[in-house]
Amino acid sequence: MKTLFVSSEIYPYAKSGGLADVAHSLPESLANQIEVYSIMPLYKLIDKKKFGIKSTELKFEYWLAGVSYEFEIFMTTQNRYQLFLYNDILCDKEDLYGTSEGSYSNNALRFGLFSYGVLESMIRLNLGVSTIHINDWQSSLIALLAKERYKLSQKIVLTIHNLAYQGIFDKSIMETLEIDWSDCFKADRFEYFDNVNFLKSGIFYSDEITTVSPTYADEIQTPLFGNDLDEILKENSHKLTGILNGISYRAFNPKRDKSLYKKFAIKNFQDKTVNKEELLKELGLKNETKERPLFAFIGRFTSQKGIELLIESLSLFKDLEANMVILGSGEEEYNKVFRSLQNRYDNIHIEIGYDESLSRKIYAGADFLMMPSIFEPCGLNQMIAMRYGTMPIVAKTGGLKDTVFDFSDVDENFDKGVGITYQEQNVFWFLHALAKALSLYGNRKKFRKICKNNMKVDNSWKHLAKEYLKIYSS
Repeated sequence: MKTLFVSSEIYPYAKSGGLADVAHSLPESLANQIEVYSIMPLYKLIDKKKFGIKSTELKFEYWLAGVSYEFEIFMTTQNRYQLFLYNDILCDKEDLYGTSEGSYSNNALRFGLFSYGVLESMIRLNLGVSTIHINDWQSSLIALLAKERYKLSQKIVLTIHNLAYQGIFDKSIMETLEIDWSDCFKADRFEYFDNVNFLKSGIFYSDEITTVSPTYADEIQTPLFGNDLDEILKENSHKLTGILNGISYRAFNPKRDKSLYKKFAIKNFQDKTVNKEELLKELGLKNETKERPLFAFIGRFTSQKGIELLIESLSLFKDLEANMVILGSGEEEYNKVFRSLQNRYDNIHIEIGYDESLSRKIYAGADFLMMPSIFEPCGLNQMIAMRYGTMPIVAKTGGLKDTVFDFSDVDENFDKGVGITYQEQNVFWFLHALAKALSLYGNRKKFRKICKNNMKVDNSWKHLAKEYLKIYSS
């Protein structure tokens, strides 16, 4: 069996969020059992020299609506199954999808060309795949093109990582990309309130749909979480499956992580304290009595992540005998708020931007990781945190609900992830969760036992990848 895995971002080449991590770790796990080719755009920001990326010398042009578009296929010498597609319109941007001011105005054309280029590359390279696995709106048009234009026989599997991002554009892109109006511009397919919706086309034309947790698969079929696609998802529920994401235990391993101040494992869990002390020094946070827990937030500054809740809690958190570190960036309105709060409180350090090495140090040094998400399709941060012996504090939504169970509801032999959970999305219940964390931290023996047990929980792709193999072969 051969599969082509298509993603707009793959770690470590380009990353804006969890999609890149999954697009790295899932094919890596699947490759133990089948042949998996991965393909992504060769963005301008990718360091070709660092990753040994070279041209295959296969270049081609493709005509659409009287315009010629040039493509070139690259691959990395480190992995012959990792392919890159270059087109100047698609790739010659400073970032992946846009800036803090908004999305690029030509994203419809960019990822329409990506979809054409992927199918042409697959055919011209004669990859011989039986399944094409597409991800999110950026590659969803592949399903439409494969069925309507190319008449391909390959099974198309779409994974929805976040339904909030759909790729909604003006319908004029139909002409630019030569998409048939009579067959495709229909209410159950590509049309969306007199615009077009890339993700919606993927939902209709794909043979199978997965999303990234069982709870989220149920949630997106409701008006509250369905983002106006709940009805079409219900209509296609017969091909919808929720499969949890996993993380790469090779990439996230505190025993071998070179970013840490000191590597550690369960047997020398006390060395996690070294990471905490060194991190506090680096961030300029005080902990003279060694009794202050360290709370952390790592993620995008968007409303989805519960950023309003986090901001609202800071003026109260400042009075607690605890420290906090916030690492992230996102929507400009939130960036501005966090910039105004930098250096305001002695026990809160705010770092705006993304730093992979610092994030690893935080995972290893923090006691608690906060995820106050309004909705969370799966979430990987809670899994990484548990891998590094850090306890997650999460809202009971989506994949967080499937992977983290409140310590007060389980016994000490529980074999799944344990943390602190809360249901109601308001500052009272969020602060109540933090208060529970402080109380638990006071019982250091119990707290450390839970954290060490969390390090044993298997959130790898080892078993989860088998669920995708079933879908590929069904």
